[in-house]
Amino acid sequence: MSTQQAVTPGANTAPNAVVLVWAGWIWTAGVVAASAGAVFWGGERDDVAAAAALALAPGLIGFILLPWIGRRWAALGLVLAWLVAMAGLVTGTGGWSSPLAAALLIAPSLALTLRRWTRIATIGALLAYLIAGLAAPFNLDGALGPFPASLTALALALVGWVVGFGRSREAGRREQAMSQRVAEVSHELRTPLTHILGFSEMIERRIFGDVSDRYVEYAGLIRKSGSHLLGLVNDLLDLSRIEAGRFDLHTETFDVRRVVEDVVRISVDSADKKQIALGMLTPETPLNVRADERAITRMLINTIGNAIKFTQEGGRVMVRAAAVDGALQLDTIDNGPGISEEDRAKLGQAYERGSGGARAEGTGLGLSLVRALAGLHRGALSFHDAPGGGALVRITLPVLAD
Repeated sequence: MSTQQAVTPGANTAPNAVVLVWAGWIWTAGVVAASAGAVFWGGERDDVAAAAALALAPGLIGFILLPWIGRRWAALGLVLAWLVAMAGLVTGTGGWSSPLAAALLIAPSLALTLRRWTRIATIGALLAYLIAGLAAPFNLDGALGPFPASLTALALALVGWVVGFGRSREAGRREQAMSQRVAEVSHELRTPLTHILGFSEMIERRIFGDVSDRYVEYAGLIRKSGSHLLGLVNDLLDLSRIEAGRFDLHTETFDVRRVVEDVVRISVDSADKKQIALGMLTPETPLNVRADERAITRMLINTIGNAIKFTQEGGRVMVRAAAVDGALQLDTIDNGPGISEEDRAKLGQAYERGSGGARAEGTGLGLSLVRALAGLHRGALSFHDAPGGGALVRITLPVLAD
C-alpha cells in the first residue's frame, strides 16, 4: 500500500465529521426553536412534539454514526435517515402542497458533500416526495402552527450551508494539490539548475582551458538566465511551503543594519548596469531585531530588485531601515514611475504585476513572497508615494529586540 493510499481515508474523514457535526447541531437547535415557537403561537402541543421528534431523528442518528462516517454503509444510513424522516414530515403536513418538501434536499446535499451515495440520495428525494404526496391521508398544518414554515426556512438554510461548505472544501483540496505539485516540480528543477549554473561559470572563467570569447559570452548568458530561473523556482518553492504551513522561521537576534548592507552590496552590480545610484540609510547605533535573517534578506532582495527593475536609467534607489512606533520599518524608495492606486490593491498577490510590468521581466511572485514572509513575522507590506515622486515600498515588522 502506498503512502498516499494510507493517508487519504483519514484525511477525508475529518472534514466529513466536521460537516456532519455542524449540520447536526444547526438542525437540532433549529428544530427545538421552531417547535417552541409553534407551541407559543398556538400549535397543538402533542402534534408539535410528535413532528419535532421525527425531525430530530436524523440529526441524532448522524451523531450516532459519526465514528464510522468514513464508511459507505454509515453514509448510506445517514442519507436514508434524512429521507425517511423528511418524507414523514412532508406526508403529515400536506403531501404535495407541503412547504417541507424543500427539506428533502438535505439528504442529497449531505451526500454530495460527503461524496457518498449522491445519486441514490437524489433519486430517493424524488421518490420520497412522490410517495408522500400519494400517501398523505391527513393534514396537520393547522395543528402544527408555524412549525412547517419555520422548519422549511431552516432546511433551506441548512442546504445552502452544506453545499457552500462542500464547495469551499473542494476548492481548498484543489488548491492544496496544485501547491503540492508546484513544490514537487520546483524541488526537481533546483538540482539540474544548480549544475547548469556551476558548469556555465566554469566555462565563463576558463577553468579547464582557453575557449573563444564567443563561448565565454554564451556561457555568461546561460549563467544569467539560469540564475533568474533558479530565483523563480526558489520563490515558488517558498510560497508553496508557506501556503502549506511548512515554512519554519528560524528566529535569532541580530543587527538588521548588517543585512541591509549585505543586500545593497550584492545589488550594486544590477544598479550599475542601469547607472542607478543605490544607497542606504541606517541608524548610527545597532538596530537589533529578533527575526528570521534569511527571510528578511529575501524580502529586501525582492523589494530592491523590483525598484531597480522599474526605475529608469540614471535614477536612484534608497533603502532605509529604522525603528518606528515600536516596529522595524524597511523602506525601499525610488524615483521611478510610482505605483497607481489600482496597482496597490493587487500588488503582493501571486502572479499579479503592476501596469508597468509589461515592460520588465518577472512573474509577479517577488512581492507575493515578501507579503507572505512579512505575514509570518506578524508584519505587513504596503505601498506609498515617495517624496518627490516615485514609489515607496514599506515592510513593517514587529520584531524589535528588547
